[in-house]
Amino acid sequence: MRPRFRATCNNNQSTSRSLIRAIWSPFRASFHTLDFAETMGPSAMLPSSAFSSGFDLRLQGLYLRVSGSGRPSGPALLRRNNQVANNLELNGISSVIVNYCTHIDKEKFDIAVLVGSPINSSNRKKCQDAGAEVVELPSKRTDSKAFYKALNAALKGRDIDIFHVHGNGTVMSAELAIAKYNHIKHRIAHSHNTTCGHLGLHIILRPSFDYLVTDAFACGEDAGNWLFPNRSFVVIPNGFDIDKFMFDPEVRQDIRNELGIQDDELVLGHIGRINAQKNQKFLLQVFEQIAKENEKTRLLMVGIGPEYDEVKQMVSDSPYKERITMYGESDHPEEMYSAMDEFVFPSRYEGLPITLLEAQVNGLPCTVSDVITDEVIINDNVKKEALSAGVCVWKNATLKNTKRCHTDYEKFSKYRIEYGVKKLENEYLRIMGEK
Repeated sequence: MRPRFRATCNNNQSTSRSLIRAIWSPFRASFHTLDFAETMGPSAMLPSSAFSSGFDLRLQGLYLRVSGSGRPSGPALLRRNNQVANNLELNGISSVIVNYCTHIDKEKFDIAVLVGSPINSSNRKKCQDAGAEVVELPSKRTDSKAFYKALNAALKGRDIDIFHVHGNGTVMSAELAIAKYNHIKHRIAHSHNTTCGHLGLHIILRPSFDYLVTDAFACGEDAGNWLFPNRSFVVIPNGFDIDKFMFDPEVRQDIRNELGIQDDELVLGHIGRINAQKNQKFLLQVFEQIAKENEKTRLLMVGIGPEYDEVKQMVSDSPYKERITMYGESDHPEEMYSAMDEFVFPSRYEGLPITLLEAQVNGLPCTVSDVITDEVIINDNVKKEALSAGVCVWKNATLKNTKRCHTDYEKFSKYRIEYGVKKLENEYLRIMGEK
């Protein structure tokens, strides 16, 4: 029989008790035949106050699950890989999903992408053009109960081989428990960050998490050490098409003309989801200090997110609003880097930020927060600053770091999608016992 894979992810950062209740609700009728302590492992020993109307735990993070139907009977069989996600918007994790979906060996894996709405039209088209089916599930953010019902329906009754969940903390335990309940033998947890938003819950769920995880992946060493302090893990790099992000002077001129940017203006750029983690409010404060001293500076921010309206209002209230561009989503972020003169990245925390790698491939000088792992510092013109140093220190550091470098592309070889996808394929086959 042909193995069938399914992958699921959720990058909703909000947490609430109703979220786990929504997980529990679709399964309540069927869980009476199951010893939940056996499924959940040590977490079932939590105080009764941790449970209210079923699960009363909290979730956050992004999840990717891989599953399947049937067992391989020969090396030439096609493996069906269904990737399921909370959404397929323009963000870092979606980029990873799309990159691997479009580059994985189609003679080994048949890809389908099952995602909650919204789905970015460009991401949908890239997946479909690569031969992957895209199935839209209910929105996780607005109707988590419907999302989990649809997800359970997708898992139910299938002989699934691998379950691959992405996130940044042990809150993935609930998703992993559902996988175990659906008799999925191989359950991968994939770490994408170096901290999480709810450390207390992270500690409480540690025993359950360790019990439920069968295989550990991480985007980098720091992210792996954070989530898997007592076990070995496999680093799967956030691979991407490096050639697309090389500096292009013609594209630079086209984008700057489109935005009305003069040749002698210094463009400080930022690409990322507009949220608390990426810290665009701090970036605006830094730019306003720079703009006071240098009238030939511009700020270009690319992305959307939960804090978009707040940041947009801050821009509207800024005395330098005419020099700030909130571009919104871009289907071609590789072009935006060429229009910039410096990349500024004041994140509060990160795992392995693919945007910083993209900026370095482009040769941009980068001023970044000191929480960024050294694993992604490739070029010499990347400078770290502590957020606690304050706006003035960041202003000075940004103004001093404006020299674009000549990129040695060989230094980025391990982040090439061709390398990353081969490693991922081999790990899937290893887990299935085929290597």
